[in-house]
Amino acid sequence: MVAYIQGVMPDPDMENMLINIFGRRGHPVRKYWRMMYWMPKFKNISPWPLPNPVPSTSLELAKLALERMSSVDLQSEVSVYQTSDIKDSIDDTWIVSAQSPIQRELLDAHPHDVSIYVEGAFRIWLRNASVSYFILRADARPKPNLPPQDLDDVGNLRIPFFEDSTENQALVRQPSVHEQEDGTIFAMCATGTSSRDSLLSWIRSLEINGNPVLAKVPVLFTSKSPLGAVIPIDKCDSAESTEHTNLKSGTEHKDD
Repeated sequence: MVAYIQGVMPDPDMENMLINIFGRRGHPVRKYWRMMYWMPKFKNISPWPLPNPVPSTSLELAKLALERMSSVDLQSEVSVYQTSDIKDSIDDTWIVSAQSPIQRELLDAHPHDVSIYVEGAFRIWLRNASVSYFILRADARPKPNLPPQDLDDVGNLRIPFFEDSTENQALVRQPSVHEQEDGTIFAMCATGTSSRDSLLSWIRSLEINGNPVLAKVPVLFTSKSPLGAVIPIDKCDSAESTEHTNLKSGTEHKDD
C-alpha cells in the first residue's frame, strides 16, 4: 500500500517472488491480488483525469482547473483574454474565463437594478498545485409561492381521463445547474495576478464578448475571501477585507 502511494507499482516479478516465498494461498499473495484489482480502479475512477505530472505554468494550470469545474455544463467555453487588450488596464497579465450559453441567457435576464458580485479567491487543487479562481454570481432567485399540498390526502382524488388535465396546474421553470440555493453563477475566471484590476479587465472582457448587459448592471467587487488574504493586491491595504468596489457603466466607485 505504501509503495503504491509513493508511485511505485508492483509488477509480475513481485507476484512470482511472493508466490515462491509464501505460496499461492499465502496472505501476502492475496493482499497483492486485492491491490492489483482495486487500486487501478481507484486510480482511473475520476471522470476528470489529470496529466502526470501536471503542467508547471500558471496559465496551463488555470485552463485545466476551469475546464474541470465548468464541465458540469457541456456547452461551457473556456476563453483566454489579455488585459493589454482592455483600455486603461493597469496589469499586464492573462485571464482565463469560463462561461456557457445558458449562463449568458441567465445574465441577460437578470434585472438591471439588482447588483451582481465578483467573489473570491477560492482555491482548487490539481494534485500538489493550487489555482485561485473567482466567480461572478447573483443572489438566489426567490422560489415560487405555490399552494401547499398534502401528499397523503386522498379525499380529493381525480381521474385525469374525465377532466381537464390543465386545470389548476402551475408551471414552474426548471432551474439550470448554474442556479444553486446560495446564488446563480454567471461565470468563473482565474487571472495571472488575482488583482482587482485584472478582475475589472475580466468584467470588461465579458462585456465585449457576448455580455453587453454588464454595462447596465452594477457589479460589486469584494476582496473578502474564505481563504484569508490570498489576493495579491499591490495598491490596496490588506486590512480592507470588506471593501467593495462598485462598477456601473464602465465607471469604478468605492463604497465607504
